[in-house]
Amino acid sequence: MCAQNKTRQQFLSVLAQSELSDINRLWNDSIDNHSFEYMRRPQQGMVMAVGRVAADGEPFNLGEVSVTRCAIRLVSGETGFSYLQGRNERKAVVIAVLDALAQKSCAGAGNEMDAQYHQLKSGLLQILQQRKQKQAAACSQSSVDFYTMVRGEE
Repeated sequence: MCAQNKTRQQFLSVLAQSELSDINRLWNDSIDNHSFEYMRRPQQGMVMAVGRVAADGEPFNLGEVSVTRCAIRLVSGETGFSYLQGRNERKAVVIAVLDALAQKSCAGAGNEMDAQYHQLKSGLLQILQQRKQKQAAACSQSSVDFYTMVRGEE
């Protein structure tokens, strides 16, 4: 996880998409075991979601989306950030703490902590994939196939 920003972004993305209950179940720790201070307390707000016509055409305002953000600093100096869709302040704090702890593991604790965060990420990814498969199966049951019949040649 260490110096690669892309890996950190992927980790934060998986955390933001996951349910707080799944994070708590798979993470063998608690934010209560870590000392930190708020740089930015959890804040709820709205952002404008922008869409594009045909995925690459002209942009248009799709609508407002509620978001929650948070920034913390561990006593040891590492900072953690979170920015997620929805209005879950507790989840924003947990993700920010996990972000900071993952950075701390890169700084000096060796690969032992890295393995813990990779294991958390892979477990959450597996849960997300299972949920997507269930949702796709539920949607496919209600799908309708349309076809056109040709009446004959003229």
